[in-house]
Amino acid sequence: MATLNNILEDSPWILKVNVLFAILFFLLVAIIVLALVFLRKYKNGREQRKRSYQDRIDAFLNNYLFDEQFDFRAEVKNFRNRHLVSSLQKKMAIRQILEYNENLKGESSNSIKRIFHELRLDEFVLDSLKNGKWYEKSRAIHVLSQLLVRRPGVVARYLNDRHHSVRAQAIYYFIKTAEDNPLSFFAKLNKELTLWEQIHIEDGIKHIYKGPIPDFSKWLDHELTTVLVFSIRMIQQFNQFEHIPQLVPFLHHHDRTVRKETVRSLRKFNYEGLLDKVIPQFFSEDQLVKKEIVKSVQILGDLKMLQVLKSAFTQQEEWQIRLELLRAEKSMLSNLNPNL
Repeated sequence: MATLNNILEDSPWILKVNVLFAILFFLLVAIIVLALVFLRKYKNGREQRKRSYQDRIDAFLNNYLFDEQFDFRAEVKNFRNRHLVSSLQKKMAIRQILEYNENLKGESSNSIKRIFHELRLDEFVLDSLKNGKWYEKSRAIHVLSQLLVRRPGVVARYLNDRHHSVRAQAIYYFIKTAEDNPLSFFAKLNKELTLWEQIHIEDGIKHIYKGPIPDFSKWLDHELTTVLVFSIRMIQQFNQFEHIPQLVPFLHHHDRTVRKETVRSLRKFNYEGLLDKVIPQFFSEDQLVKKEIVKSVQILGDLKMLQVLKSAFTQQEEWQIRLELLRAEKSMLSNLNPNL
């Protein structure tokens, strides 16, 4: 060491700096290697503990479901006090319960929902919903939906959340847990529905909700435009012909998307009076609605009616509408003479 000090003292300053940086570099490498080794061992140990705990949860649930000698009160109390202490343990238990719930039906599924409550995991989920981060709130609502925990008053607060995933889960919750009125949450909405939300609601009504088809006309007086458009579309999708008279006034609604959806729905209903009501207002309509009117003339009208519109159409700047008219005319001519 003394020799090294003598060498460094007699060396140029640049050499001293290089030696210092070399020592610092090797120290840094050593620290990084030790940190990686520690993190790897920590991760492996954590994964091993998680697998061990998961096996313990599986054993508990299997005994609960299938062991006739299972001492319910004593075992539940013991498991809750010994193995549901940390947040991680509770999250893992909930995950396993969700998996069991997804794969079990009938009485077994009801038993899984019961053990969820008996272990007081519902309290943990509701606390996460109240005090957690936005992603924890979203996860909590999903758990409540899957296990049919009916707390609509609590979940309704998140229907207008600023995070889309929280809002989407809240909407899903009401559809999933509904018995006869899956759209009751519309009354709580004060933000417009996104397109994806409308798609998910429609899919939920068709594939998740198990009750009677709702009366969509109930929401035709809703203050949100997207709810109104969705309700008009669903009236047509579910063939609620009895509500056609309630749709007709929306041909004159102030919002163009509402008028467009109304024209489209009434066309699909083959409503006989549609053309008499929309053709007079064709030239004063928005382009969005004009396209639907042209399609309606093509399907419900005749070639002469379409040609009258075409000849009277002089607005050169609306080339898209002129193109729709030409396409409709070509299609109608082809139908009249397939050899063309």
